[in-house]
Amino acid sequence: MDVGAAQGFLGQMLLESRLTIDAIEPHPAWANHAALYYRTMYHDDIDSVELPEETYQVVVCADVLEHTVDPVKALCKLQKAATPDALYIISLPNVAHIAARLLLLSGRFPKMERGIFDRTHLHFYTQQTALNMLHNAGLEAIRVRPTPVPLEQIWQSKYGKLSLQALMFLQRVCLLLAPTLFAFQWVIVARPIHTETTLS
Repeated sequence: MDVGAAQGFLGQMLLESRLTIDAIEPHPAWANHAALYYRTMYHDDIDSVELPEETYQVVVCADVLEHTVDPVKALCKLQKAATPDALYIISLPNVAHIAARLLLLSGRFPKMERGIFDRTHLHFYTQQTALNMLHNAGLEAIRVRPTPVPLEQIWQSKYGKLSLQALMFLQRVCLLLAPTLFAFQWVIVARPIHTETTLS
C-alpha cells in the first residue's frame, strides 16, 4: 500500500517488479495520473478511506504522516488494513536539522512550498519524537536511517559539478558524525510490536 501516492512515483519505479500495489491519494489530478501504476487507487484521504482488512504486507508512508491531523490514528487504521506481520516504511522530515535550528535560533519559523517547513505540515518531528509517535501507534522501529539534503535537486548548474560533488561528500561525512544534526529526513522501517519479524 502506497499511502499518499502523489503522481505515482513509487508505482512507476516498481512497475516492472510485478508487485501488486494499491494506493491512496486525495488530490484528484494526481490520483488520476497515478492510477495507471496501481491495481486500485483510492481517491480519498487516510482519515476517510475504507480499506480491506488484513490485506497489505508492506505499507509505505513517504512524507505523509506529517500532513495528517492525527498520525497515530492514521497508523492504527493502516494496521487494520495490513497483515499482522506487515512492515511499514515511513519517512519524516527532521525538524532538528541544523538549518532548521539556525532559523529557529534567529527567531524565524518560515512557511515554504516544500521541505522541513512545508506550509502544509501539521506536525514536526525529531528522531525521538518520530519514534515515540510510532510507539504510540503500536509500532517499533527495526531500522532508522538518516537521509541528506537532496542537493542535486536544488543545485544551480552555474556553480559546477565538482562543487556539488564536494559538498555532497562533506554532507555525507557530517551525516555519519552527527546524524541528528544533519539528517534532512528519517527513513524508518517498523513493524507491529507484537510480531517477531526480522529484517535481513
